[in-house]
Amino acid sequence: MKSLSISMLTATAVMLLSLPASAAVSTFSTSLSGAGEPDPSSTATGSATVSFDDVLFTVDVDLSFAGLANSTPFGHIHCCTATAGSGNAGVKVEFTGFPAAATGDYSKVFTLSSSAFSTLLTGVQDGKAYVNIHTPGKFQSGEIRGFLAPVPEPGTYALMLAGLGVLGWAAKRRQQA
Repeated sequence: MKSLSISMLTATAVMLLSLPASAAVSTFSTSLSGAGEPDPSSTATGSATVSFDDVLFTVDVDLSFAGLANSTPFGHIHCCTATAGSGNAGVKVEFTGFPAAATGDYSKVFTLSSSAFSTLLTGVQDGKAYVNIHTPGKFQSGEIRGFLAPVPEPGTYALMLAGLGVLGWAAKRRQQA
């Protein structure tokens, strides 16, 4: 009887942990540098975090940059390259209201149509989308960029640890039996 209660409790816990959330937010990040640009000589740097909300069809962009060639930058997300991690692609999200500074931060939420959202999210998941900051003049075609990569969610680690704990408990019970 005790074994049945533990089994039912474990099954209930697993079922509750596996219920789908009402919205899935997928987060991706990248470091920005001149590597991969037509002229890779820029010493500017940056970082970007981009989150996708699949219920609201929003793309939340947070980035910082430093050392650009001039103080009139503009940026966007490009998608989808032919090969993951390299190449060039068209603009999918234009960063409006970008700061006029060689060093700065930018944060904005964009709402896309469901089809544009789906295409972009698929491209990002496939490693075929990148954040790019351009500056007029020498770096008109792009000064710094970085391909977006997934950021593991903290819940992923919690579930993995819980699963390992259950496996350890089951192995111990098996040895005792």
